[in-house]
Amino acid sequence: MKYKNWAVSVLVILTNFYFLPFSFITIKSYNISFVSLSINLLIITSILTFTKKFSNDKGLLIVNSLGLIWSLFWLRLFLTTPLIDKFASQKKF
Repeated sequence: MKYKNWAVSVLVILTNFYFLPFSFITIKSYNISFVSLSINLLIITSILTFTKKFSNDKGLLIVNSLGLIWSLFWLRLFLTTPLIDKFASQKKF
């Protein structure tokens, strides 16, 4: 179970490479995005998995697995949704 926990934690950390810059942009523009902040909070549970005390914890495996599903859903949604304003910027009024 230790290796499953580590594998899920590594995948959560890898998906956060996409969401961390997105979070900094939203915080800088004074907006709060629940999606990116909730995914970024999973870094804490992922890092705890690599400690000796929590490496075999079933609770962290469940939280990280659900968080991985959540972050992969949003990652797929953000990467495959076309831009709405793609042609609006080309029009001249």
